Amino acid sequence: MAVALLGEFKQGAVTLKRETPGVADPAQPWVPVEPTVETWPLDAVVRRVSQKYIDGTLIVATDNQITFAVPATVPAMTDTLVIDCAEHAMKDLRPIPAAGTPVAYIAFVAG
Repeated sequence: MAVALLGEFKQGAVTLKRETPGVADPAQPWVPVEPTVETWPLDAVVRRVSQKYIDGTLIVATDNQITFAVPATVPAMTDTLVIDCAEHAMKDLRPIPAAGTPVAYIAFVAG
């Protein structure tokens, strides 16, 4: 019975988060405007960075590597990844394959 239940659980939740600054009202520019926040769930795998990506400056051995399927929007370096409720800024973002239509992405975050 326990073996059948294990297939129903995922490793954790990974979400792509994008904040877009709000537009101030020209009549009242001093009034703060809340940003617009959009999120997309990702079909992703999180693991320690593979040795072939370590360069010792931008990507180090303690970083995490997130491989995810193409989401509903094109990811950008200004987006953040939310992994199990913790926000992480991306250090690098690479499409797979490097040229042509991406079928997946690899992102690197501090570990």
